Amino acid sequence: MDKRHWVVYLIRCSDESLYCGITNNLKKRLATHNSGRAAKYTRFRRPVELVGASPEMTKSDALKLEYQVKQVPATKKIFELKKGEAKMKMNLKKDLQAVNKELNTLSKKIEKMIVAVDKLEKPKAAPAKPAKKVAVKKPASKKSVGEVTAVDTVLGIIKRSKKGIDTAALMEKTGYNQKKVANIVFKLRKQGKIKNEGKGVYLKA
Repeated sequence: MDKRHWVVYLIRCSDESLYCGITNNLKKRLATHNSGRAAKYTRFRRPVELVGASPEMTKSDALKLEYQVKQVPATKKIFELKKGEAKMKMNLKKDLQAVNKELNTLSKKIEKMIVAVDKLEKPKAAPAKPAKKVAVKKPASKKSVGEVTAVDTVLGIIKRSKKGIDTAALMEKTGYNQKKVANIVFKLRKQGKIKNEGKGVYLKA
């Protein structure tokens, strides 16, 4: 592939004439002209000085531009060189725009590939198993459960007491307050499960 490192240059000779050429090393080429070892035309027209140079281009494009510059009169050579320079810049701009478009297209393709790879790497989630229906039992009324337990507790203590037991002892053994013990004892007496043995002393009926 021909690299863009060639330029078209225009130099003014000591007799005010112009010379056009191409090179891939402008500084070295000017030195060669002034040493008399370059073109035959400039050998006896030294020293020479640079008038203008094109931007870097391929050798093929440089040869084409050199030919165009050499076809016009001396008064128009600089104009022709500048015109060629502008054309080269325009072509370079178009090339850069085309490259930029290709890069954008490539970038989008890479993004799609990354997304596709991410999807492949993620393990597929196992289908969720249907949850088993658990029968929900309705809780019994806290009040009724508490009362049955308390009643059974007090009744059990009274049954185990052969000589009878008073309210104070029932409060101590159960941890219930006096009002609760009195209510339980009242229910048990009404049900006929206990009886009074003296004032405030209770026995199994």
